[in-house]
Amino acid sequence: MSMSHHPLRITTLSPVHIGCDEDFEPSNFVIDNGLLHALDPADLAAALDNNDKQKLQHLADERNPIGAIQQFFKQRRAHLAQFARQQIDVVADIAREYEEKAGVPQQRSHDGRVVYNLFPMARTAFNPLDGAPYLPGSSLKGSIRTAWLNQLNKGKSLIEKQEKSSQLQQRLLGYQPGKFENDPFRSVALADAHAPEEQLAPPTRILYAVSKKKKTSERIPSELKVFLETVRETLPDAFSSELRLTGKISWNALCDACNTFYRPQLESELRHVTFAPLLDPQWRALISTLLANELGELIAARQGFLLRIGKHSGAESITLNGVRSIKIMGAKGQPPSYRPETTEKRFASATRAAAGNLLPFGWIWVSGCDDAHQYLAVTVQQQIAQHAAPILEAHAERLAAADARAEARREAQRRQAEEAAARHAKEQAQAEAAAAREQALATMTPNQRQIEEFHHFCQIRAEQLGKHQEALNDKIHSRARELLAKARDNAEWTAEEKRALAEVISEWLPKLVRQMDKDQLKKLKLAALRGN
Repeated sequence: MSMSHHPLRITTLSPVHIGCDEDFEPSNFVIDNGLLHALDPADLAAALDNNDKQKLQHLADERNPIGAIQQFFKQRRAHLAQFARQQIDVVADIAREYEEKAGVPQQRSHDGRVVYNLFPMARTAFNPLDGAPYLPGSSLKGSIRTAWLNQLNKGKSLIEKQEKSSQLQQRLLGYQPGKFENDPFRSVALADAHAPEEQLAPPTRILYAVSKKKKTSERIPSELKVFLETVRETLPDAFSSELRLTGKISWNALCDACNTFYRPQLESELRHVTFAPLLDPQWRALISTLLANELGELIAARQGFLLRIGKHSGAESITLNGVRSIKIMGAKGQPPSYRPETTEKRFASATRAAAGNLLPFGWIWVSGCDDAHQYLAVTVQQQIAQHAAPILEAHAERLAAADARAEARREAQRRQAEEAAARHAKEQAQAEAAAAREQALATMTPNQRQIEEFHHFCQIRAEQLGKHQEALNDKIHSRARELLAKARDNAEWTAEEKRALAEVISEWLPKLVRQMDKDQLKKLKLAALRGN
């Protein structure tokens, strides 16, 4: 059994959305300055104070909380955006819709309840650890399998109209029902595609998915627009993966099958009489030029293959030539029909009107280029990189700003932790000092306690005054004279206690009282108290 290993680099040619059954919910994002700022519970915990947390909990407990929660987040978006760990570009029309409609009643349901725009924004497949997009190996392998089956089928129709997809696959691939171990694609191993280690995670963008009819005579499609997060178009070598072939399927045969199936579909979209004029002209010119030149040469040399993956790839890209039977819904009250082609296609649009500059979904180039053909691969990547330069520059700046904000938050948290530790240490020291003082006071005579209380009072006033001093005859001066009078007039004061009081007063009054010079100290008759 032959085995081959192929490192892959994947370039997005058009926007890609891989469904993962997760949306950005009203309570985990805000839109500010053209960016969706994704928030997780840890972000919210750091961003909201206790009052806001209680208010949010109160809103969540209401019967119909959506509108109030949207308003809550929108009112605080500038603040919350500073705590988001991920920022995603949002097309201007969606940002405008959010501004105008989030938290604002749009209509009432048949039972009288207020209806809000939920802004369901479907996420593309992402790594839960860092939010970076990736391409599941199963999606890539599924597209390859479709092309391989199409090659085996050679455009033939079904043997029987009732033949199911599973039966068709078993017949073409040559294995019996239930014998999945004999499926030749079990020998095709394709890893999930992630951003190369030396690169930034590919940028994504939230835009509209809109329907366009192939013929203008067809009925007008619904005005409903879908919001999708997509991996940006024209990102050179945005992902890396690896392919291992250990069975009868060879690299060359796989390339031929994929390019034979998908290239005509891409070229058909670029030339379509209705759709081509609606496409972004710069994008269309870029892809057409590449197919006619270097990319076409790489395809001919079996250095890689085109694939179409993800949502809105179109029924033609996921069904086989010859057996394709697409269900077309009829007018209201009319039965559906079945045709070999769809009557409409979905496109990515930066505007709600979708009158032009559209892009198809799901096109990628999977490169397994050898050294001999690297000059062609480099040329392709350079041309695509020119188109992607503004996208990647804005993305790098956004990530740098996010990193700076995160570092500032970490620094603030570090300072807060240090300050909290210092406060705790100070409070602990004060508590220990207070306990020691209480213990010492318990062993003192009443007079000694009065001296210690005055000493403690002076220490506290020193902290309160800082670099300032009290005036003569103010609190400290007055309290010192009162205590001196007690010591002089009370026979219960011992000579030692009087000397201790004189030392405390002579130490602290010059520090805390303005104009407390030698003459003022003499007026207090401290020498007599010392027994001099």
